[in-house]
Amino acid sequence: MKKRSLGILVFCLLLFGLCGTAFAAEKTKSPYYITVNLTANVVTVYEKDAAGNYTVPIKAFRCSGGTDTPEGTFRTSAKYEWRALYGNVWGQYATRITGPYLFHSVPYFEKDKTTLEYDEFNKLGTTASAGCIRLTVRDVKWIYDNCPIGTTVRMYRGDVKEPLQPAAVPKVNRNDTVRRGWDPTDPAAANPWRKGTMQEMQLQTAEADDRIEFYYEKGAYYISAPNAKQLFAFLDKEIDLSADGNKVKYDAVRVSYDGETKEIEGRAKGDAAYYKLRDLTNLIGAEMHWDKDTKHITIRLDEKEILLGKDLPERVPEIKDEATFPEKLAAFFMMQK
Repeated sequence: MKKRSLGILVFCLLLFGLCGTAFAAEKTKSPYYITVNLTANVVTVYEKDAAGNYTVPIKAFRCSGGTDTPEGTFRTSAKYEWRALYGNVWGQYATRITGPYLFHSVPYFEKDKTTLEYDEFNKLGTTASAGCIRLTVRDVKWIYDNCPIGTTVRMYRGDVKEPLQPAAVPKVNRNDTVRRGWDPTDPAAANPWRKGTMQEMQLQTAEADDRIEFYYEKGAYYISAPNAKQLFAFLDKEIDLSADGNKVKYDAVRVSYDGETKEIEGRAKGDAAYYKLRDLTNLIGAEMHWDKDTKHITIRLDEKEILLGKDLPERVPEIKDEATFPEKLAAFFMMQK
């Protein structure tokens, strides 16, 4: 009997050891580590450094926690595209952190993307939830799509300076009956916040006049890879951009330039990828200026300049510098012969 008990004990210890090994393996497989600063209402996502430690911050999201949100370190355990929430409301792209506490979108009155609680959306960045971590649809969908079950989440309070500052969250006008029911960041094609237009603009440089097409949305211009190549050729710059719209994820796209890879804002229109013009000009170190009076865009890099607009003034022929003194002196002696 004692031998049997000893055998069972050894088996349990072996099983525990195997489970511990599996846990460690699963932990090393997780690509990201998430922190939630409940005082600042900021979510930060880290990826691994060369040594395999989660020290590299890659994203920061504005969020809303609650006074009852627990502190501690947890591992995510489930995901739901739609999840019923406390108060007979619904959340999109929910990921369970621990117990009843989830990452999820701002609540909706119904299981319907058009029924956003817009007044609650405008509270993002403040302590406003019943305990869960609320995020914009764009941000919570990123977690839902990219962070596997078992991802570690650490939640804490305190005056801690976070490594990245999240982008500002757009405000919803409660009097805008067309758009107020939608999260402005929702990537759904039917989202009225995402309506943009294709615009053709004149491109003018010291060497040439041409036409170029842009996608315009919410005060920003986006340019396709072929048009960007055409544009930046005038600045003697070349950026390797993909024309594939599948490369745009969550309105962001990675770009490699001068040995570095950065994430910039982008849009997918049909099968084509479009890159935010201002982000591209910042990437190459150029200066971009928007003239609100003339509706012209000026891009400058070193001594080169590009002018963009629907109606541009006629280009004035370049005036060469006045002859230098040695040239004048040489011309004088030539006249004496």
